[in-house]
Amino acid sequence: MDEHDYVYLMRPLVVPGLVFLIVYPLVIGSLHVFSKLPIVELRVLIGIYVVSGLGILALWVIGKSKRMQINDGQIVFHSLLGERILEPQDIRRVAFYFDQRGQEIAQIRTNDALFYVSEYYFPFPELMSDLENFIQQYDVRSNLSRNAV
Repeated sequence: MDEHDYVYLMRPLVVPGLVFLIVYPLVIGSLHVFSKLPIVELRVLIGIYVVSGLGILALWVIGKSKRMQINDGQIVFHSLLGERILEPQDIRRVAFYFDQRGQEIAQIRTNDALFYVSEYYFPFPELMSDLENFIQQYDVRSNLSRNAV
């Protein structure tokens, strides 16, 4: 099996945050102009904006560093917070299911952690195919049908 690198998509994570950072000052500015907010309330709202902006920036930095690799005998999760290497014997079970929005998710369970692989990784179809091949090649327990072709 060849090594493939799957990156975390940032658009679903960052676009709502950027919309918030653009719209929030307009709404608060309009409120202040039309209703003359007290200075204490205005400072609290500005504080919320700054904290939200820093949170969105932190999410972007962490999300930008996330990627996953499936190579010979290993699944490797990389992020700014560290690297986690999963060997076939470390994996207790891989479960495939659909969330309430109909998006496919793979849950990789080890003895001490859960890892989720979703459509936020790109390219997702190839990732799922490689994960299924990994499961079959190393006989990892999963909810995949063994009779499926």
